[in-house]
Amino acid sequence: MTALPPPMKALRIHEFATPPRVTLDDVPPPQPAPGQVLIDVHASAISFVDLLRAEGKYQVLDTIPWIGGSECAGTVAAVGEGVTSHQVGDKVACLVRSCWAGQAVVDQDLAYRLSPDADLVAASALPAAYCTALYALRERGQLKAGETVLVLGAAGSVGYAAVEIAHLLGARVIAGARTADRRQAALEAGADEVVDTSTDAWKDEVKALAGKRGVDVIVDPVGGAATDTAFRTLGWGGRLLMVGFASGDIGKLGTNLSIVKGASLVGVDMRQCRERQPALAAQLMAEVMQWFGEGKLKPRIARQLPMADIQQAVADVQHNALAGRVVITMG
Repeated sequence: MTALPPPMKALRIHEFATPPRVTLDDVPPPQPAPGQVLIDVHASAISFVDLLRAEGKYQVLDTIPWIGGSECAGTVAAVGEGVTSHQVGDKVACLVRSCWAGQAVVDQDLAYRLSPDADLVAASALPAAYCTALYALRERGQLKAGETVLVLGAAGSVGYAAVEIAHLLGARVIAGARTADRRQAALEAGADEVVDTSTDAWKDEVKALAGKRGVDVIVDPVGGAATDTAFRTLGWGGRLLMVGFASGDIGKLGTNLSIVKGASLVGVDMRQCRERQPALAAQLMAEVMQWFGEGKLKPRIARQLPMADIQQAVADVQHNALAGRVVITMG
């Protein structure tokens, strides 16, 4: 009789709750199916989406109980039948649910190879935010070099990634953030200018910085009242890219402004891009990984905590307490 493998540690959600409640459990380790790879998870960056899922507020509800997480980095421990793209020992960054655990299984197409010397903690913050930012700016926003981009929530996960990528794409970047440390983080990411979005005057400051032409593209992962305010800074033919609602409020937009400015509100949903346009999603992620390997993308890790401190990590993300990503390590 074959002995069962020892259990692994995993962070699980047993009920939808606000604030999210996560428990450290012992669970059976997963096994890779054909076409999958088994990952020894080293680190997982926590996102706003992870918290929405735990609260039962995301578009797709999980079946309770489930292991949290949506992106991670680690090393390949085993490969399933038919897998030729990966070998045991490869470092990878993955888009995969249920990765807040010692091990996770992922389809081989969603495990992106890293260089042998890659920083796995930093890499764990790449798959969701950076792919979303590139998809938003280039595919949905049709950003061109020389255009002016306004990024709201510029020290958040998608915001920080958008500042770095807009800079790489040759745009002039105006970054909006509510605190001095977040504005400094945005400057370090490549922003040309920063504005304090905690003041009532930030719209006028953005307009002054953008000049007569106005802002060409806005990346908005914040939502709420900021959406309408930001839309008013757009120039003719501008595009506001609606990424999410980290403020907790969907907000309202004066749609007459789209006529006055000839401007567009463009939705950005990377999850549906992966489902409907898998080849495009793979291309975007390959570019992100290449830039990371070349040292052109440097995710900002604000805090690194062990699994036992998951509630502190969740609180940090929920209260937007830090300028940068919060990462849970599994070792």
